[in-house]
Order: sequence, then C-alpha cells, then structure tokens
Amino acid sequence: MSELAGAEAKVRETESRILEAKLAVAEAEADKEFLKVPPLATGEYRETPSFIRYNGAALWALADAKKIEKFFLQRFARPLPISALGQTSVHERMGLDHRNALDVALHPDSPEGRALMGYLRQARIPFVAFRNRVSGSATGAHIHVGRPSVRTVSR
Repeated sequence: MSELAGAEAKVRETESRILEAKLAVAEAEADKEFLKVPPLATGEYRETPSFIRYNGAALWALADAKKIEKFFLQRFARPLPISALGQTSVHERMGLDHRNALDVALHPDSPEGRALMGYLRQARIPFVAFRNRVSGSATGAHIHVGRPSVRTVSR
C-alpha cells in the first residue's frame, strides 16, 4: 500500500469515527425527550419535533441487517449508509448498550429516510429516528434500527 493510499484510508476511518460520535451524541441528547414521553405500546408509532419512534413487534437481531441492506440497495441502487453496526467504542464511552442496534446515516424526513422507515414499519422492526442536529456539526440526524439503547452506567 502506498503512503497516499494509507493516508486516505486513515482519513476515511477518522471521518467514519467522527460521524459515529456525532450520531451517538444525538442519541444521548434525545434521552431527555425520551424521558418526557410515556412508553409506547407494541405496534405504536409516535412523532415529535425531535424524533420518530415505532415500537415494532418483530424480534430484531443484527443478522436481520442484511434484509434492510438488500431493500435499500434494490430501492436506491446504492449501499445503505450504515454508521454503526452493533456496539462501538463511542457507545461504550457513553455507557449505552448498542449491541443489537444499527445506525443509518439518513435524515428521517428525507425521501430515503421515509422509505426506510416505511420498510421497517412494514416489517414490524422497531426504530427511533432522530431529527436533531448536533451543535457545531452539519448533522446529527439518523435512524436507529432496533430497540432504544439502554444506559449501562449512570451519568
């Protein structure tokens, strides 16, 4: 590998980690609003100015991510923009259990985000879609597939 290729790979890895951190911060910032909203019944859907949540009945597992990736690739002719697949170092540092969750770097109000959420609802897969921007960054919006991450340590 040439020095240039090595440097480019490091830049891509750093950019990926920055995006991962921004998305995790958005999830943490939404914690406050989650506490204000009563729990959802199975199959219930709720939208607020900050997030969209669907409490699907499907037993979600990370292995099911392939089905979502296939849907997205067929629909949009590009790979699903996954920003976190399972537990990441950022989620560890934040004390969140993200082992059985998938984060997708799409704004929930975009056509792609709406299509993905429609697919998830049809498949009864639970999700939380964050609309919030993270202060000082371009976007913190994303779609968290799976049950909400629970805190493993208190802040």
